[in-house]
Amino acid sequence: MIWRTLLPPLLLCTLAVSAAPPGSSGKFYRWVDENGQVHFTDTLPPEQSGRGHTELGGRGTAVRTVPPAKTPEELDREREIERLRAEQERLAEEQRAADRVLLRTYRAEDDIIMARDGKIAAVDVMTQVTRTNVRVFQERLALLRSEAADYERAGKPIPRHLSDAVANTERAIGDSYASILDHERQKDAIRESHEKDRVRFLQLNNLVDSRPRVELRDLYPLLHNLIRCDDVAECDRLWGLATEYVRTHSTTPEQTWGDNILVTAPPRSDRDISLILSRIKDEGGAPTILFLDLQCRLSARGAETCGGERAREILEGFRSAVVGAAAARQRSAVP
Repeated sequence: MIWRTLLPPLLLCTLAVSAAPPGSSGKFYRWVDENGQVHFTDTLPPEQSGRGHTELGGRGTAVRTVPPAKTPEELDREREIERLRAEQERLAEEQRAADRVLLRTYRAEDDIIMARDGKIAAVDVMTQVTRTNVRVFQERLALLRSEAADYERAGKPIPRHLSDAVANTERAIGDSYASILDHERQKDAIRESHEKDRVRFLQLNNLVDSRPRVELRDLYPLLHNLIRCDDVAECDRLWGLATEYVRTHSTTPEQTWGDNILVTAPPRSDRDISLILSRIKDEGGAPTILFLDLQCRLSARGAETCGGERAREILEGFRSAVVGAAAARQRSAVP
C-alpha cells in the first residue's frame, strides 16, 4: 500500500498502522522519489533501495535511517580526502621526528653556527685544492703550448699526442672550475639548511631571534663573476663580450682559447693578474654558465695582489660590464 503526503505525515503513519493487515510486522518506510515526493509504504520498492529511506516503527517513530548510496564521484572524493589526511599525518610525524633529532643534536644556537662554519670551511679546503690543481694545469699548458710552438716554427706538424695533451689540459681546467662552482652551490645549501635549523631550534625552545635575518639568495645573483645564459645563442653573444673583458683586464697574454675556455698565461710578477674564463655546461648538457676566475703569483705580494682592490674590481665588474654591453648592443640594433 502507498500513502502520499496529501495528509500530515503523523496522520498518515497512524492510518497506515491501523490499516495494516493481520500478521503484519508493523514496519513502514518513508522515502522520497526522484521528483521530491514523500511516500509512506509497508514495502520498499527495489529501485528505491539505493536512494535512501527511513524505517518507521509501529508508532510512526524512526527506527533506522539508511542514507542514499554514494555516487562514484563522492566515493572518489572521500578516498582523496583520506589520502590527503594520511599524507598530512605522515608529514606531521616526519616533522616531529626531525624536531627530536634537532634537539638531541644541538644544545644551543651557537652549536648550529659552529657546525655550519665547520662544514663551509671543509668545502673551502676542497676549493683551495682545486685551485692549486688549476695552477698545475696552467703551468703544464704553458709547457705544452711552447712545445707546440716549436714544431710550428720548425714547419713541422704538431704530433697527435701533443695536441691531445693540450686539449685534455684545457678540459681539465674547465672541469676544475665546474667543481669550484659546485662547491659554491654546496656552501649555499649548507647555509640554507643550517639557517632553517637555527630558526626552528629557537621556535622549539621559545627563544627570541636576536641575530639579523640572513638573506638566503640564489647562487647566481650572489656571484659577480658568474653569468647565466638562458640559451645557446645568448651564451654565444655573451661569450664574445666576456672574452673582450678578459683581454682588456688581464696583465698576461692569452695562452689558450676556444669555444668554452680562455686562459691567459700564468703570472710572472707579483703584480700580475692572470684570468681564466670558462663556459661551463650545466645539467642537461647546454652551455649555461660563464665563470671568470683570476690567479696571482704564489708569493706573499702575489697574495696581496689577489686580495687587493684591483682584483676585486675585475671580478665584481665582470657581470655588470658584460651584461650591460650586451644590452647596449641590443638597443643600438633596434631601428
